[in-house]
Amino acid sequence: MHRPGVKKFGKRVLQIGLPALILALFVYQVKKNWADLTVYTFQLNPWLLALAFFGFMLQELSYGLIWRAVLARLGSHLSLRTCLRIYLASEFVRYIPGNVWHVLTRILWVSRYGVSRPVAFASMAIELITKLAAGVLVFSVSLLFWQDFGKIGSLLRGSLLDIVGIASIIALFIGLHPRILNGVLNWALRRMKREPIQLTLQYSDILFITLAWCVSWIVAGTAFYVLLLALWPVAPLVAWPICIGIYAIAWDIGFVSFITPSGLGIREAAIVALFALAFPLPTGLASIMALISRLVSTLAEVVCVSIAYLSGGKQELITQQATQVRQLQINDEIPDGEILSTEIATNMPVEGVVKGE
Repeated sequence: MHRPGVKKFGKRVLQIGLPALILALFVYQVKKNWADLTVYTFQLNPWLLALAFFGFMLQELSYGLIWRAVLARLGSHLSLRTCLRIYLASEFVRYIPGNVWHVLTRILWVSRYGVSRPVAFASMAIELITKLAAGVLVFSVSLLFWQDFGKIGSLLRGSLLDIVGIASIIALFIGLHPRILNGVLNWALRRMKREPIQLTLQYSDILFITLAWCVSWIVAGTAFYVLLLALWPVAPLVAWPICIGIYAIAWDIGFVSFITPSGLGIREAAIVALFALAFPLPTGLASIMALISRLVSTLAEVVCVSIAYLSGGKQELITQQATQVRQLQINDEIPDGEILSTEIATNMPVEGVVKGE
């Protein structure tokens, strides 16, 4: 009888307690290894820090560009400014536990521009699937550079690590085929007791979107590497592709955890663990990298979101609230038999919209 309340309380404790525990462990490790850290000559290069910040801002802007490309391939064409404003302004709610509220907010806002909710939801599904797949793809390519460094490289000598990376890439390209993608997505929707959807994108469209996400991850991973150079100037060039792969797969791990908002704490723990496996850093530097990368990327996100919000996202929210109030008034005044037709007329027609170009 009391299980739902206990489950909800336990989930809330986990959402708050786990990031706090991970942060405490990070602080403890830095404090414990402080003597070793002071042996190395660390310097925070402000120019490289600014360059890393700019790289993370570019990644934030790429999100809206890619989403616009997805919508276009589903038959809905919006201006670049509108897509960027809606995407970035909706990110305000991303740090609410659950990692889905920003998606729901975006679906509501984009419906004002004639995009039906089925199409909007399909665009969200394609965006998230291809983004996660691109993160795994970039990480798989980075495995080709692991063999000379870290614990994994010493355990998996020769071409075994290369085979793992290449096999992962082939498996991803097979899994992204529309038939397989539709099957997996609808299986997940049935598990969540949702209606199945039909993604009618061509295979070439899905590959194009995935490639665009790969470029986005390369930009973000390069910013991550530049941030490493800002802290540790002697970082070798071979660490560049390794950093790209680590940052991409750590984001994936943080997102799919669904425990903490925006993977807070989970992503940082993954970065520390992956550095320990892939590339030897001075003691404690991996923890510092994880924390500073979160700080810099979040600051870049806040700047982009604030610009989008001030340039029109605030008006989007006000208009959306007014639309909801007006719809409630209509529902009160019109008989039940006419409400459904009013809602359908407010949106664009659903049939025949989810199509590739």
